[in-house]
Amino acid sequence: MNTAHLVLLFGWILFCALHSLLASIRWKGMMQRLMGRQFRLYRLYYTLFAFLTLGILVWYHLIIDSPLVFGPTWWTRSLGILVGIGGMVVMAICIRKYFMHLSGLKSLYLNDEQAANQLQISGIHRYVRHPLYSGTFLAIWGGWLYYPVVALLIANSVITIYTLLAIEWEEQKLIREFGDSYIQYRKQVPKLIPNPLSP
Repeated sequence: MNTAHLVLLFGWILFCALHSLLASIRWKGMMQRLMGRQFRLYRLYYTLFAFLTLGILVWYHLIIDSPLVFGPTWWTRSLGILVGIGGMVVMAICIRKYFMHLSGLKSLYLNDEQAANQLQISGIHRYVRHPLYSGTFLAIWGGWLYYPVVALLIANSVITIYTLLAIEWEEQKLIREFGDSYIQYRKQVPKLIPNPLSP
């Protein structure tokens, strides 16, 4: 692994660490005290910061030289396209369903009570509890099958490990927020991979 790839690895780890810190209950509690009524815009600021830092990482990906892990063939590229598009479709469904909340834009026109989180259990959430993450995994690993360079392998590995850990933290937060409703939902619906035998 050369210096450029080490910088990339550090960049992704830092991005994930900041994502967790800025989304943590303790940090948000501190920001709520500091920002007062302006805290309703916190998620919007957080989303803008996330997009800016993600843009920097993507730009760095594009400017570094990164060798292939293996020589792609027509079938690995075809599989990559199918898997990647499938993932992007799932992500698009999720983003369409709760874009206003994810982006923080909902806080611009709703009061605090209206803008609060709601437990999502309809639509695509009937099949998996975390469809956005399922779609993300399909999209990024499909992209890697199509273009299997070291830089993407590093990024995808960090994103995957971080997301799997983050799901556990997020589920604990959802249990605290929604209580028995989420516990029952968790018993009935798989985490990431749909169960073809479920009704």
